[in-house]
This record gives sequence, C-alpha cells and structure tokens, in this order.
Amino acid sequence: MQKVNRQQWKDSLESVGIVAIIASLIFVGIETRNSTKQADLTTQALEIAAYQELMTNIEELNVLSLQDDNVASVMARFWAEEGDLDKFRERRAFFLLVRHGDMAFYMYRQGAIDESRLHSALGPLELDNPLFIKYWGEYKFAFVQEYQNYIDKLIADLDEGIGSQ
Repeated sequence: MQKVNRQQWKDSLESVGIVAIIASLIFVGIETRNSTKQADLTTQALEIAAYQELMTNIEELNVLSLQDDNVASVMARFWAEEGDLDKFRERRAFFLLVRHGDMAFYMYRQGAIDESRLHSALGPLELDNPLFIKYWGEYKFAFVQEYQNYIDKLIADLDEGIGSQ
C-alpha cells in the first residue's frame, strides 16, 4: 500500500511539474510576443520621428522663403524662378500645406493615426480650392504615388459630390 501511495505521489508531482513547464512556456511565449510587439512599436516611432524631422527641415526652408525677402530671392534663383517672388512664395506655401498632409498620410500608413485623424489633418489643404487643384496637378509628382492616389481620390470624390447636388 505504501508503494502505491508513493507511486501516486510521484505521478502527481510529475503531472504538476509538466503543467508548470507548460505554463512557463506559455508565459515565455506571451512575453516574447509582447517584447517583439514593443520593439516593433519603438521602431515605428523612430521611423515616424526621423521622417518628421526630415519634413521639419524642408518646412523650415519653405517658411524662411515666406518670411525673408533675401532668402526668397536666393531660393527663387536656385529654382530658376526669379521673375515673380509672390508666385514663388505662393508655391512654397502650397508645399508647406501639402507636406503637412504628406506627413499625416505617412503617419496613417504607419498606423499611428486613424483615417478620421488623417482627414482632420488634411482639412487645411482645401481640396476643392481651384488654386490647390491647379498646383496639385503641377507638383504632385514630388510626393509618393500612394499619397498622390489618395489625394486624387479625395478630389474626385469631392467632384462627384458637387456634381450630384
């Protein structure tokens, strides 16, 4: 009887040990998945920050050309657009707005913001403004194809909405 009792204890302890091993493996798997997810999120945040820094540098150049006559004159010469500084500045302002939208679109594609936030961020573009549409048609090539397609679709949707009223 004592042997049976010892055997039962031994079997019970082995079963508990197996369950403990399985539980610890599940825990390690969950922690590994969480660590991987956290590393992915950190990488994504760094990519967004790096892109945002790059866009900020471009933005600063455009803002300077809007605020300072000398900078605007130099930049206009660089771009071979010396004739009309007001027109040059108008295009710089356009690029500031569209780069703002480009950054929002990038954040949307990275999953950092949802589509409603993207649409809110794109509001300043005034996609139904004829001047915006004119410049967009001329300069959209400066942006990634996905962003071009997205803005083109929004403009087309607005046109369809206006046409159906």
